[in-house]
Amino acid sequence: MELIKGVRGTKDIYGMTSIKYNYITENAAKFFDNYGYGMIKTPIFEETALFKRGIGEGTDVVDKEMYTFMDKGNRSITLRPEGTAAVVRAYLENKIYGQEDVSRFYYIGSMFRYERPQAGRQREFNQIGVEVLGESSPILDAEVIAMSYKFLEKIKITDLELVINSVGGNESRSRYRDELLKFLQPLEEELCEDCKNRKENNPLRVLDCKVEKCKSLTKEAPSIIDSLNVEERRHYEELKKYLKIFGVNYREDSRLVRGLDYYSGTVYEIITNKLGAQGTVLGGGRYDNLLKQLGDKDIPAFGYAAGVERIMMLLDDFPLNLPKVYVAWIGKEAMEVGMKVANDLRVAGVKTAVEYSEKSMKAHMKKADKLGVDYTILIGENEIANNKYILKDFRNREQFELTLEEIKERLV
Repeated sequence: MELIKGVRGTKDIYGMTSIKYNYITENAAKFFDNYGYGMIKTPIFEETALFKRGIGEGTDVVDKEMYTFMDKGNRSITLRPEGTAAVVRAYLENKIYGQEDVSRFYYIGSMFRYERPQAGRQREFNQIGVEVLGESSPILDAEVIAMSYKFLEKIKITDLELVINSVGGNESRSRYRDELLKFLQPLEEELCEDCKNRKENNPLRVLDCKVEKCKSLTKEAPSIIDSLNVEERRHYEELKKYLKIFGVNYREDSRLVRGLDYYSGTVYEIITNKLGAQGTVLGGGRYDNLLKQLGDKDIPAFGYAAGVERIMMLLDDFPLNLPKVYVAWIGKEAMEVGMKVANDLRVAGVKTAVEYSEKSMKAHMKKADKLGVDYTILIGENEIANNKYILKDFRNREQFELTLEEIKERLV
């Protein structure tokens, strides 16, 4: 019988990979909670119209990468390719805007895009994301950007660079679109086929092309910053001022537009040179128009997302989450006591390993060494008779004869 394998573009998370995954996501949840963010969990699939209207037709995500199917009710359903549109849908549908002035959410979950699988890019991938709805201040922009950078620093991701830009509002982008089209017109025949289509449907997407020839051809493209109005320019300058106040260095890049249409105003990415072509670790920006598009509400918003798998590729220094203690027992009676000791320690919150089949003491010590535990508890006939067990401390090369309660006092 032929073995059924996982679908191309998906990966199992187990062993050391699961330890990395938990380290990142658990630290993210604690970190965001400290900043006043609450968890939100949205369905893994939504109506297709949500992403077409929210992300924008003409984007690669909508045109090429979405997993879309008809369900048994003949409805067009899409596995979520990103988190923001779904959070906004939940915010509008549940009228959260009527319950609080500013809403702060974080999410952790799977996203789906039909892309060519490669290092750091899978068809099912995991994201952590943050969304703030109800605040338009550039100080918020700077605070969220600084928070995202400091989160990566907290989990010891290094050699990162923050890149920022502003893509302005609808009128500014319309002016810039005209300028960009004038620049692109004489280059049209040299552009890749995708960019020829982008030029007609959504010319700003040309600046987001990853093809080296297109990147070179558009190197001298006009800057969108020159098309910003007075208020948008002020917002951008305030953002830069507060990034400095928050102690975060940045580089400006007028080509940075991000790959989703809902962005307006501030956009940013945190990048690294350690991932090759897939250099973006985290990205986001302001999307003040999205709530108008999806629910006819003039509510400002800002957010970002990061790929967990990409962070995992950069993570070298992290706790291994090994068992703290190993219970070694010799003899049938000792097995019963050993199981009770292991159970009591686990209930008390001590991560404990124990064997279910009999081993020699030499084999027990070999297993304890392999597990990398700090302590081993030795249980044999003499220990049971005395109601005291031997606690070996591998860190200090000491051992003690203690009751179970005394052991718990030391380990808990």
